[in-house]
Amino acid sequence: MGKIKSAWEIALERTEGIQMDKDKMKYKADVDSARRLAGRFVSDDDPIGEDELREGLSRLDKKAVKEALIVTAEANLSLPQTENEDSTRLSKAKVLIGIATDSNPQAIGLADELEAFLKQYPLHRNDLLDKMKAQYKPILDEKSEKLSKQYGTEVHLSFENDKEFMEAARQNLERLEAQYQATLTNAKNQLKELAGI
Repeated sequence: MGKIKSAWEIALERTEGIQMDKDKMKYKADVDSARRLAGRFVSDDDPIGEDELREGLSRLDKKAVKEALIVTAEANLSLPQTENEDSTRLSKAKVLIGIATDSNPQAIGLADELEAFLKQYPLHRNDLLDKMKAQYKPILDEKSEKLSKQYGTEVHLSFENDKEFMEAARQNLERLEAQYQATLTNAKNQLKELAGI
């Protein structure tokens, strides 16, 4: 009769060939630590200053720091929805890019271009809507006039209540956003190349 193995012996046999890659674990831990520090730097909750960020990063693997900072910067480079959206987030993303690339002039230049590009988006969006409203106003007025005659009372339609206008606006705004998003994605890929990740 064979020997009955304990659960512990079976577990040991199964894990016998598995070895922990200590370098990979350290690298991953450093990336996580750097991301947390960068997140605190960018965030309004429990923020840290640039000096504290640099000090914390100095104890971590340089490659892990680059990866973490670029990923965090990328996450904070997104299309703003309003003109008055806080630009602090963009400025802090630029600082992260500068640290990650050792102040590479090309990366800093690209970050400056991105900041201007992102600030332009809500203006371009509002301009597009204004031009669409100006073009559509005669059609809306005509619809209002027809309805007023039909119901015998004054009817004023608004752009927001007109399905045809709202559908056209949605399509044009989606097209504009897609164009901006494609350019933003391309710029983020360039940043990764410049950072060497």
